Formats: sequence, C-alpha cells, structure tokens
Amino acid sequence: MNQLRQIGVAYFALLFATTSLAQPTPEYSAHYRASANGIAATAERTLTRLDSGAYRLSNTLKAEIAGQLIAQLKQSSEFELSGNRVIPQSYAYLLTGIVAASHAISYNWDAGIALSTEGDASWPIELSASVMDPLSHQFAMRQALDSGATANFEFKVIDGDAIELHVYRLIGDEVLTTPLGKLNCVKLERVREGSNRRSTTIWLARDWHYLLARIEQINAAGLRIELELESAVVDGTTVSALP
Repeated sequence: MNQLRQIGVAYFALLFATTSLAQPTPEYSAHYRASANGIAATAERTLTRLDSGAYRLSNTLKAEIAGQLIAQLKQSSEFELSGNRVIPQSYAYLLTGIVAASHAISYNWDAGIALSTEGDASWPIELSASVMDPLSHQFAMRQALDSGATANFEFKVIDGDAIELHVYRLIGDEVLTTPLGKLNCVKLERVREGSNRRSTTIWLARDWHYLLARIEQINAAGLRIELELESAVVDGTTVSALP
C-alpha cells in the first residue's frame, strides 16, 4: 500500500469522537500534526450537531513534502443517537493528490441494507443494529468510555465488501506530554489476532471528554505513523494542559 494511503487509513481509521451518555454531546474542533517516515502532515477533526439533530464527524489531512501539498484526505460520517445507540446514516472517504482513493457508505435501515462503494465497485451489506463505519463505531466506543466502561470494546465495521470486527483493549492511565502540554490520558491498543508486527496505541484525554491526544502505529511493512494534538476547543472551551 502506498505510504500516503497508509497515513490516511491509519490516521482516520483511528480517530475518535467525543460524547457522553448522561449529558449533551459537546461539539469540538481539534488540530494535529502527523508524521510517517519523513512525510509531514497536518490534520483537523470536528464534531458538529446538524439542524436535524444528527451529528457530523469530519476529518481532514494534508501531507506536504518541502512545502508542496502532495495529498489531501477528507472523511466524514453522519449519524443519529437513539438512547445509547449510534445509528449511522452516511460515510464518505476521499483521498486526492498523487494517490487517489474513495469509499462511501449509504445506509437504508428500513430495508436493512447498506451500500458500500469503492471506486467503480459497490456491494450490498446486510445491516444489524451493531454494524457501523470507520468513524461512527469510534463515536460509540467513546460513549462507552465516557460512561465508565473498562472492558474490551468490540465493533462490527463495514470495510469494502465485508464486515470486520474491531477490538480495542483498555490498558490504563498515563500523563502524556503533547505539543499542547501534559494531559491526563487513558491508554488503549487495538487487538489484532495473528499479527506480531502491527501495533496501534491510542491516548485519549480524560479531562476533555476523551479527546484524542496521540496515536502511534506500526504497520505490517514497518511504517511508523504518529499523530499528536496541537490545539483544540471542546464545547466552547480551549483545551489546556495540566499545570
């Protein structure tokens, strides 16, 4: 897989939204810096509530070499909340630049079918209440964290023509140093059976509705990808570091 596509997949497949079971979901915007084997990138993600009451989680990433933009990635998911349940409505992924890729998912809950499209290929996916996409399932996991859950998290995620099981393990607490400063974080890792080379570690800021603070990933080819929080505003408040 091309390095730029690896950056996009690793970054956006692991971005996490912020929510709470007991309180209204806070909107936010966050800015990150990223690196992967010498390729510098900047990234932004936002969570906004739409006029309909649904939510949109949007991510963008721009990669540059020597100040020249070589790739741009845009990803978004729109979903509704019904009690504890996240109900995805649509998903879109678009990578442009020297590498191009796209993925879209449209959900028809009345018919129990989602249409997953990559390039010119499309596949019908049978839906159940627990089937989500690469962003909405992460929003659901953050719901569980914000409500105090401590067990492993498992989600069925649409990936092309199939549904994959994504499993995350909660490791513990850590004070993490970021470009923004030190943050109280909870540390997690993605569990991949049968893989001894690939790893993904995630830090989420406890004091800021579990906002993503850092990602470190090593893929099967040995590519190391890092993402660090530079600044953010959550529910109208600027995120600050520990004193």
